[in-house]
Amino acid sequence: MAKSFRTYDELLTFLQDEKNLIINNHDYAKRILMKTSYFSLISGYKDIFKNPTTGKYADGTTFDDIYRLYRFDNELRSIFLKYMLIAERSVKSSLAYHFSATYGENQEQYLSLSHYTVTPKTRKGINGLLSIFNYQLTQNSDHAYISHYMAKHHNVPLWIMVQALTIGQLSHMFDYLKATVPIKICNDFYQVGKKDMHSFLSVMTKHRNACAHGDRFFNYTTKDSITDTLIHKNLQIPQINGRYQNGKNDVFSEVIILKYLLDKEDFRNFYYELKDCLKTQQPDRVILKMMGFPENWMSVLRLKC
Repeated sequence: MAKSFRTYDELLTFLQDEKNLIINNHDYAKRILMKTSYFSLISGYKDIFKNPTTGKYADGTTFDDIYRLYRFDNELRSIFLKYMLIAERSVKSSLAYHFSATYGENQEQYLSLSHYTVTPKTRKGINGLLSIFNYQLTQNSDHAYISHYMAKHHNVPLWIMVQALTIGQLSHMFDYLKATVPIKICNDFYQVGKKDMHSFLSVMTKHRNACAHGDRFFNYTTKDSITDTLIHKNLQIPQINGRYQNGKNDVFSEVIILKYLLDKEDFRNFYYELKDCLKTQQPDRVILKMMGFPENWMSVLRLKC
């Protein structure tokens, strides 16, 4: 049964009287709900503070506690999204450069099946990727730069086309290409292996989408995981049955990904913005644990990949 409509005042009264939430300033709380929405703030973060047995908020939980976590998560998303976009552009640039250097700049090259590893398992995905390329090359393209190149040069080289790809499509292209180009791409990023890069792009795609859509991020985990890295080993992250317990599919895994995909200056900037965020917002150890951050996470800045 659908829940009936409630006014902001009714919602706050319900939270206070029925759910054991302390609301010290009703008018302030009402303004926050009007700005953020009940769903984004309360529904999005309530389970962190609730007693799983009673379904009510743990004794002493305040409206400000929930809003503080909401603000922290917003800032966290902004920082990660900013640097994931930089990493995404770097991988796009590397892929376009090495593909064009290897096969040429004519659009027919990235439209040719001969440069992809076609198997019964990949054929459908490759055809889907080529369909995206062909769609962009028509007059239906939403990107003015593609239309400009088509009209003026009758050719859209990959370094132009790649800008229109989502990170998910970029990840698929990396996976589908024959080994020569992916290996050269990997060599641009601390010479990670192809399997490593595949896992980095796959997990970053999910993290990037979660940030872009405003989903709760601090305890977000992906179904797939990144490969084991030297970062895991050097931070001495605990293992159970040979599996690292942090930095595989949580927020800290994205820190590791960015360590590999950003250059030193960009990663340093990311690190200090993240460090300042944690210092200012002061999430407790429970939240940091949900994020997958080991106690020695700050050592990641000086570690070598």
